Amino acid sequence: MMRRIQKEEKKDDRYCDFDLGKVLVEYDWESYLKQFCFDEKTFQVLADAIFLSEAWILGDQGAVTPEEWLQCFLQNAPHNEKEVRQVFEGLAGCIHKFPYTDRLIAHFREKGCRIYYLSNYSEGLYEMTKEELGFINSFDGGVFSYKECIKPEEKIYKTLLTRYNIKPENAIFFDDRPENVEAAKMLGIQGVVFTPEVAEEYLG
Repeated sequence: MMRRIQKEEKKDDRYCDFDLGKVLVEYDWESYLKQFCFDEKTFQVLADAIFLSEAWILGDQGAVTPEEWLQCFLQNAPHNEKEVRQVFEGLAGCIHKFPYTDRLIAHFREKGCRIYYLSNYSEGLYEMTKEELGFINSFDGGVFSYKECIKPEEKIYKTLLTRYNIKPENAIFFDDRPENVEAAKMLGIQGVVFTPEVAEEYLG
């Protein structure tokens, strides 16, 4: 009898999976870069060399170490080494927790959900921002892309599901990118394209 009750309780488990950037934390590289007051040409050179570059994606994919990541950016803008290093050293300035983040997490906790993260994130940026991301230490688990692969690849979703025994039909996934949400839906997960208005709807 006890075994049957335990199975029934497990069947009712609910899971809430969050992307991080533009969901639980603001990722605003443009405002960060503007703080340096570079001229328009330098601003664009640095934007292309760092934030809009293939190297940024390589970081998310875990294809380069943090040191190699910096070298990629330097190679993209060889005439702006000083500026690249300056921007790189302060990358934590791109990431800030939203005012609603703690309340949103608490809302789903109160609903009985287990909480996870599933985020495209580089090792280099994580090392710089792990203090700002300290709230994820209270989560039940999660997956960073640099350790696996990037969304919307199917593998990263399956890794989260299997690693934590998550039943997709009992899970909801929040992400700001529609293609990532669609990939989750293909696996039977309820997906929601996240905006700040979505947070307001849940929090009233």
